[in-house]
Amino acid sequence: MRMRLPGVTLVCLLLVATVTRTGGATEAVEPAEPAGPRTTEISYYYDFVRHCAARPIARQLDLGREVRRLSGNPRQAANVDANDQVQLPSTWWTPRLGFRPVTVDQMLRGPGPGTGPAPGKLIIERAKSQGVTPGFFVKDSAGTAFLLKFDPTALAEMATGADAVAACLYWAAGYNVADNAVYTFTAEDLELSSKATVVDKKGKKRPMDRDDLMLMLEHVPRGPDGRYRSLASRLLPGRPLGPFEYTGRRGDDPEDLIPHQHRRELRGLWAIAAWTNHIDVRGPNSLDMWTTENGRSFVRHYLIDFGSCLGSAATSKREALAGTEYFLDYQVIARQIGTIGLRPFAWEHAVDPDLPSIGFIDSDTFNPGNWRPEYPNPAFDERTERDIRWGARIVAAFTDDHIRAAVARGQYSDPRAADYLTRVLIERRDKIVRRWLSDPAVTADRP
Repeated sequence: MRMRLPGVTLVCLLLVATVTRTGGATEAVEPAEPAGPRTTEISYYYDFVRHCAARPIARQLDLGREVRRLSGNPRQAANVDANDQVQLPSTWWTPRLGFRPVTVDQMLRGPGPGTGPAPGKLIIERAKSQGVTPGFFVKDSAGTAFLLKFDPTALAEMATGADAVAACLYWAAGYNVADNAVYTFTAEDLELSSKATVVDKKGKKRPMDRDDLMLMLEHVPRGPDGRYRSLASRLLPGRPLGPFEYTGRRGDDPEDLIPHQHRRELRGLWAIAAWTNHIDVRGPNSLDMWTTENGRSFVRHYLIDFGSCLGSAATSKREALAGTEYFLDYQVIARQIGTIGLRPFAWEHAVDPDLPSIGFIDSDTFNPGNWRPEYPNPAFDERTERDIRWGARIVAAFTDDHIRAAVARGQYSDPRAADYLTRVLIERRDKIVRRWLSDPAVTADRP
């Protein structure tokens, strides 16, 4: 029986799980400018325990949902029009591939311009204190702000390549993402702002000096030319409000009227996540921004942090079982008990491509009917076949040229890596199309 967390550990996590919600005050530029919703944060421990332990139990006790499932009449997405399409305008998603033509050049520009920092010096404002990999918040010679993120030492190009490729694909799929690009630099290209800070091992913020910088760069892979490689993510416009949840509503946003688990663009995201093996699609990897456009202020919802996508697990390559079971999967546990552990798993036959810059992702063992993220996602749990077909329609619209161009954004130095990832994405796309779009007459909803 495979169970990755002992019960004692799970109980301890439950005891320490918290949600920190702090007010986010900003100085109004003009008296008429609304303050907007407050800033929120999601504890990683809270998110894990809630969706791996508490919510699955609550779902099993939801008698109404069970009756709808057994009667073949599950609750459908709440924000669709008469043509069963997402009601527009949406601050979550914009119709692109699958709904209107998007050229390869348009995809590569994405949220724009897709070129990374301007030539010249980069001024470090502060070191990144969150996440599992080091990074810097910088400003380029044009005054544009970026976050630089890096690869793990032993897996050069893996996380930065995945982040660049996936951001390109998800923009083309219609989602709001940051402008990401692979960017290389030398230590001489970096300068410290007089206000630059770093958080030390004791959690104390202090001024950052050149020694701190060079110590951090010791853990950053360098290319044959001696340059450091990074993923430059242009900071999003507006005021950050923190991540969104895949369930419920943001209570202080008057425009957030539909429970997130019943939004078509979040339920249908399952198909795109399955295609790209984005098993880390969860609340903490999202960001709401308080944005003002054309005199109107509103919340725009973004997907961020794709460094744990495709074959990358950010600090290591993905396991072969990724996408086949939850971190704590009760169905798998029950099956292993029932078969005394004798029934083999499909992923056991997966072949590692042995390409460090890709990590691990394959198409041979990919199951387009039962893909799963790392732990349950509330919107995915509520998906129906209509939601999946909506997402599959988007996946089907990616041509081989779109995929090949998106993979090129990863700037893989090994041509075999780019060829392999391109082939795998094409084959996974084709599997999704055959499974979900080959028979349009099928309308029965997923149980």
